[in-house]
Amino acid sequence: MKLFFKFIPILLVLAFGLYLSGCVNLEQKTTLNSDGSGTMSIKYWTKSSNVSGDELAGFGFTDEKVKANYTSSSTEPSNVKIEKNTTTDSLITVTLDVKFKDLNKLSDAKAFSKVKTSWVKGKDGMDFKYTLLQDTSNAKQMGMSDYKLVYEFTFPGEVLTTNGKKDGQKVSWNKTVADLKEDLDFTASVKSGKKCGLFGLELPIVLLVGMTFVYGLRRRKK
Repeated sequence: MKLFFKFIPILLVLAFGLYLSGCVNLEQKTTLNSDGSGTMSIKYWTKSSNVSGDELAGFGFTDEKVKANYTSSSTEPSNVKIEKNTTTDSLITVTLDVKFKDLNKLSDAKAFSKVKTSWVKGKDGMDFKYTLLQDTSNAKQMGMSDYKLVYEFTFPGEVLTTNGKKDGQKVSWNKTVADLKEDLDFTASVKSGKKCGLFGLELPIVLLVGMTFVYGLRRRKK
């Protein structure tokens, strides 16, 4: 019994560590191009007291760690800012921009290792899928419904269908860490923005050239 009480402080530390492991809020806004490239504006934050080192739940809280987490052959971070606000619950906030070459290769970066992405040709244009892989160890912890996961994507064409909240070509999904008890799929079907043949910009140009040519011939005949 005495041996059990001796280990209580250690057990409490471990339990506290598990509780802190997923307590990070995230907002991610992405602009996606038709070729799968794009840019992101990322913001995440937590209480300073939650961060004892340079990383928490896979999120970096030093300039070096942030850049390392978001850098890969397909992704390039920039404009990294780390701010500590002692007047608002001692929050530590990280903001950065990420430029990526191919959405399908996003998971090459450590920061996106728990994400699966897909941007492929579909029946009516392009099919989009962004999956947050389940994280039951964090989702089941107390208070995880208080930590926000907000994702917004601006697509290169008309959004035909989606399981998110649509606003023109923008679609957003609002979740919490508690929702990660299962995989979270964000999906959309996007109409191809480029028109082909004589039904896009080419038709009026051809007509204009043709009319100019005919007008010129008539003037010569006069």
